[in-house]
Amino acid sequence: MLRTNLTAIVLLSLIAPLIPTPGVAAASTPNAQYSVGLTNGAVSVSLNLNLLQNATLLSFEKSFTLPLVHVSAVGSNSTNLAQELQGALRSKNPKAQVNNLNLQVVSSSWSNKTATQWLNISLSFSVTGVSTTQGETARTDLSWKSFAVSSDYPVGNVEINRIGEKYLSGLAADMGVHSGSSSLIQIFYHVNGRPIDSTQFQSAVNNMTILDFSSFETPVSKWQQSQVSVTGETWSFTGGRGLGMVYTQEITEGGQLSTAAYGLFYDLTGTVTAPYGAQVAGDTVIFATGGFTEVAMVGIVFSTVVLWSGAFLFERRIQGKTGRKKTKR
Repeated sequence: MLRTNLTAIVLLSLIAPLIPTPGVAAASTPNAQYSVGLTNGAVSVSLNLNLLQNATLLSFEKSFTLPLVHVSAVGSNSTNLAQELQGALRSKNPKAQVNNLNLQVVSSSWSNKTATQWLNISLSFSVTGVSTTQGETARTDLSWKSFAVSSDYPVGNVEINRIGEKYLSGLAADMGVHSGSSSLIQIFYHVNGRPIDSTQFQSAVNNMTILDFSSFETPVSKWQQSQVSVTGETWSFTGGRGLGMVYTQEITEGGQLSTAAYGLFYDLTGTVTAPYGAQVAGDTVIFATGGFTEVAMVGIVFSTVVLWSGAFLFERRIQGKTGRKKTKR
């Protein structure tokens, strides 16, 4: 019994580092607003956009709020949106096919406590027609990842893409009027991170679209790569910070400078996740179709045999020393 326990303990201590622990790895993975996942023969896309507005705080915009919405599009109700997305993807890859689309749009009410209101747009779908397999090697084209939808798209009475034109045009006009700068106050305007003149602010806001991911044009090979766990490879990229419409006041008082930003803004970061050992060439991800699991299991079985033999010899050696000590007595 002692021999069995000793062998098991030694073996477990040696083999434990070889066992994949995806749960631990997932816990350390930062949340991205735009995620693309690759598995054998499938590409999944998940978008989770959290837009925050605080323009209601402005003294001349106390009555402004986004409408309260809670809408979804799935199955047959999502056909038109799927076609819009597919058209955008096919401008990058003519063979791209959008399937299994699911859309959820929810907004919160204005909160005086946090001085914010949220609009969340969650969209998921799968993409086929962009992968080829030769032998045990798969190649997936991700050039379509920087797709952009320019047209409006209403779900019921709720616009989900051209929200600038639908919900923010009046706000932008009011902000444009309040452009008075002085030696104490400076006003700045930005749309999607770009500085805009006050006279062009409303027009730029009207052209804002949410389903615009052109900022991910950079090839995946130039994204930051990190091996999140032994079960997969991940590439990360920041598409933009503080996107949306921003009205900034810089106030100098008593020699001190203070800055306050108002508007509707959000961040956009992206990740691409592929099986362990995957490599990229431009926007093409190359990986073994067997995936990590099969390779890992073979490796672990082989390592188990080797380590078990080592553990057995280690145990015999210890028992031999113990036996010699007893003999001396």
